[in-house]
Amino acid sequence: MSEAIQTTLDIYRNYEGTGCLLFLVSIAVVYLWMFEEKKEIRTILVYVPFGIIVLFFFPVFSYVSMRFFLDDQVYYRLLWLIPMGLLACYGIVKVISRLNQRKKRFLVGTLLGIFLIGSGDLIYANKAVTFTQNLYHLPPEDIAVADVLHVDGRDVKAVVPAEMLQFIRQYDASIQLAYGREELIEGWRSNPFFDAMESNPVRTFAITDYAMQQGVEYIVLRSGTPLVGSKPINKYRFSFLTSAYNYDIYIFDEAPFVEEKKQEYLATYDEHAYGNYTNNN
Repeated sequence: MSEAIQTTLDIYRNYEGTGCLLFLVSIAVVYLWMFEEKKEIRTILVYVPFGIIVLFFFPVFSYVSMRFFLDDQVYYRLLWLIPMGLLACYGIVKVISRLNQRKKRFLVGTLLGIFLIGSGDLIYANKAVTFTQNLYHLPPEDIAVADVLHVDGRDVKAVVPAEMLQFIRQYDASIQLAYGREELIEGWRSNPFFDAMESNPVRTFAITDYAMQQGVEYIVLRSGTPLVGSKPINKYRFSFLTSAYNYDIYIFDEAPFVEEKKQEYLATYDEHAYGNYTNNN
């Protein structure tokens, strides 16, 4: 139980960031508790958030939740049930509306607005966020690879590098994956196929064997990925189809659409290509 309490506190510290927004929300809840007269608003913006906070920190609830229903990787999402943006904005509006002078309203509104802006960070300061480069707001390399994998009128199954797992199906839902984004989360990872794909070097027999077991029709590897094994990848019934950006795409020789793709990428299709292969016998 003490471990659950400590874990809950750690999750909260990681969630609160600078703490400025949570401070403002706390003040808003107290203010609305004291001055809000509409029962339905008090229920949504006061009682419900208060109840969620109590549950979040209640040791028995957190212990049972993290042991049987959630884990410590997602328990923080319980706090998503609190409408923090709505609470903060509504609280600010209520405070300003009680001021009877326009100058005071303008001054208080400006100061609280500056406080809100200053409490956050510029989103583009995050290395995981970049300026959009296309209408889809997705990495262009994922779009290029998806266009190669696409087959009109049917679903296909592929295995792709880790950095594509969260994006490629947003662009083309007809591309099924051998595993999803859960493999990116420590504690959820359980698929040996993912480990084989992300190893360095990559073993040709391992990835092709897993691929054939799971009905995978495309293998996408980062260009230059070192491949090792007793045989090159094309000896395990996966032939080099083409490259897109910095990714090499291999197609299963017995895929029902392989002839169609051969013709489409006639200039690059090479059933004898070895890739960056080294015999490790």
